[in-house]
Amino acid sequence: MRMEQMTADTVLLKLQNVTKTRNGWKVLNHVTAEVRENRIIGVIGDNGIGKSTLLKLMAGLLKPDEGRIIRGEAAISYILSGSHFYDWMNADDCVRFYEDFYSDFDREHALMLLEQSKIDRRTRLCRLSRGKQERLCMILGLCRYSRLYLFDEPFDGIDPYFKKDMKRFLLENMADNSSIVMATHLLKDLESLFDEVIFLADGRVWQMETEEIRTKHHKSVEQYYLEEICHD
Repeated sequence: MRMEQMTADTVLLKLQNVTKTRNGWKVLNHVTAEVRENRIIGVIGDNGIGKSTLLKLMAGLLKPDEGRIIRGEAAISYILSGSHFYDWMNADDCVRFYEDFYSDFDREHALMLLEQSKIDRRTRLCRLSRGKQERLCMILGLCRYSRLYLFDEPFDGIDPYFKKDMKRFLLENMADNSSIVMATHLLKDLESLFDEVIFLADGRVWQMETEEIRTKHHKSVEQYYLEEICHD
């Protein structure tokens, strides 16, 4: 296993023949995938199937047991959900945390987006709605100067209005020449966002263009997943 630099400037990250075992189970079994710039990619699979493990490998928080991960030089922003902060913290505390921890964090941009989103910076996180907690985390992650943003279930537990609003917010604030990889099991709500999907099942992955699924297979992404992947 070794880490290498990218040679093609349009490819931000590659996984080549990667295996990861946890508790005796091969969560990922010799999988290959890649992330190119200007893409939004959904990582699709059941709860507990390994979506978070895949994102943590991409972020460098976990190391593969076999295979290699090839990254470019641009920073990768791994966005945690609101539940990863202390309840007593407020938005100002979270901004200070990011400012202290990440040298590429744009504090002024974050404060502007918080104001636009009507998030009270002094209100404790435990008193914010789930939607506003996740919006806060999205703001923090997007205000890093990264080209690859990794989101782990950012829309889980959020009501339909906030989902629609956050999808719009994400598209409006996505940096040029960057990409987003988003793990989710809410495929019906989010498939319109995705340029590509990475299906994950039984330790294997299938990476496909969403347009190909619709035009070649004449199915929605959700239909394809349920009929072709879950029953593969």
